[in-house]
Amino acid sequence: MQIKDSTLSDRPMPKFPPRPIDDARTPSLILSALPAELPSALRPEPPAPPPPRKPGLAAKFAGAAAVLTLLGFGVWALVSGGDTPQQAASPQAGAETMFTRAAQPPAAVLDSDCANHAYGDTKRFLAGTTCQQLTRALFTSRTDDGRTVYSSVAVVRMQSAADARRLFDLVRQDETGSVMDLVREHALVVPGLDRLSRGGFASGINGADVVIVESDTALPDQDRQAHRAEMKRISTEAIRLGHDLK
Repeated sequence: MQIKDSTLSDRPMPKFPPRPIDDARTPSLILSALPAELPSALRPEPPAPPPPRKPGLAAKFAGAAAVLTLLGFGVWALVSGGDTPQQAASPQAGAETMFTRAAQPPAAVLDSDCANHAYGDTKRFLAGTTCQQLTRALFTSRTDDGRTVYSSVAVVRMQSAADARRLFDLVRQDETGSVMDLVREHALVVPGLDRLSRGGFASGINGADVVIVESDTALPDQDRQAHRAEMKRISTEAIRLGHDLK
């Protein structure tokens, strides 16, 4: 007797789509046979280019420095960690006259009677306005062409800064006399010179001290005006010698 399973027979059978035929009519995709450039439909989208970077501070500074260099301007280099810029190249300092202390007198000459070592209106001023001390010394230097220049440096120390200012204003005027240099006073002999006041004059003031300098050479330039200008320049540079005169 055949028993029929009603449970299985009553269920409908599933239906599947027909399987494609795997033969030569369905070609396979062979990568080695692809062309060197894929069709546009198969090519992936190229990545978007990154946004352009803005030039940093260093690039901006380098560009500006290059422009300034081409234009002939000086360039300042920033120092890392510093607060102020340093200049890349410093200008050369101007040459100064080199002074040498003369062998005679061997030490500075000190006097307390200033009026006795002055002449003209300066002598009369010092006779009525007491000074504390007069200090004088002689220095030598050379011109560019090798001539020896003698410079008398005198420091007049007054009782007050006000008196020093009055003396300073007086000696800077023409025809008012001055303090005698050591050559004029015959404290030493310089061949060809009997005084230094015919050369160039300069003066300075520092508190109660008045510095008076006179310079000249036994071989003056034939151009008298040029000679006086050169001697005045040397006297002006010699003012600094009075600050440490001993």
